[in-house]
Amino acid sequence: MRPIVKICGLMRAEDVSTCVRYGTDIIGFVVDYPHPVPWNLSLNIAKDLVALVSKPAETCVVTGGSLEKIMHVAKETRPDYIQLHCGETLSEVEFLVQVLGKYGTKVIKTLFPDTPELEIAAADFSALGIYALLFDPRSPRNATLGGMADLSAFARLKRAASCPVILAGGITPENVAYLISHSQPKIIDLMSGVESERGVKDEAKVAAIFQALMDTG
Repeated sequence: MRPIVKICGLMRAEDVSTCVRYGTDIIGFVVDYPHPVPWNLSLNIAKDLVALVSKPAETCVVTGGSLEKIMHVAKETRPDYIQLHCGETLSEVEFLVQVLGKYGTKVIKTLFPDTPELEIAAADFSALGIYALLFDPRSPRNATLGGMADLSAFARLKRAASCPVILAGGITPENVAYLISHSQPKIIDLMSGVESERGVKDEAKVAAIFQALMDTG
């Protein structure tokens, strides 16, 4: 069985349509992110794009900041998932898991290479009832600098966490089969690896990802 496919950083209606058509499981939008990144959307634009996603695809909003700000973004966009991507604490994540869960929104928490005591953090965050962890090889302030998936760190986090760990970082049609065979993730996350330029998804690359996954199955 292929992993769940999450494609993030969508900015255009036609790209939403493409991702839905090829069978993307989770479609992600970066919304009101507190650091400058090319994929950042205003709340109003994000609401319009989220509304275009049709089932069985689900939606994810990637954001960060104060609890009040995150709650406001979640209330306005009503995604299936909120991805916390900016150094949120255990108590903040626990609060959001409890409150957002009442509205059917699940929480994904991102960890970074500079997260203190990474494996302990993975165990502690996953114990709060989050849907998944995502290990991002980039820092939240340097999202455009790339960074390849760290399979060694990913394996350690899988052992430490009691929830799925999402594999992310430089996944492309050319390397997706290798990365999956060597890490066995339940979920993979793609962004620039299926783009022709920042914020523009490439239909041929999206198609190639799913073909590669079919070939590995």
